[in-house]
Amino acid sequence: LVDALQSNTSLTELDLRWNDGISNQGNEMLLKLVNNVSSIEATLQSNHTLKRIRVEHLNQLERDEIQTNIDKATRINTCYTRPAREKLIQTQLHSQNRAEL
Repeated sequence: LVDALQSNTSLTELDLRWNDGISNQGNEMLLKLVNNVSSIEATLQSNHTLKRIRVEHLNQLERDEIQTNIDKATRINTCYTRPAREKLIQTQLHSQNRAEL
């Protein structure tokens, strides 16, 4: 799913709340999809089309951390005309934000 969404340019919302089989690793992959901070190039190649991703989490603490970061990335996709640039500024140039991701 994440591989297919990497080149997505039309889907803006993804609702996975009724999929019980999504692991923490899967949730982390969704976060990486919308904001991959492993390098500047990876951030630029992140998905900037998805404006909302909803996932059901069993562990509330893990949900809060991962979903909060997914929400931040998708909010950038929604609010900025140049989301790739804004993600670079907020994650690559702010080391504290990058460390959290």
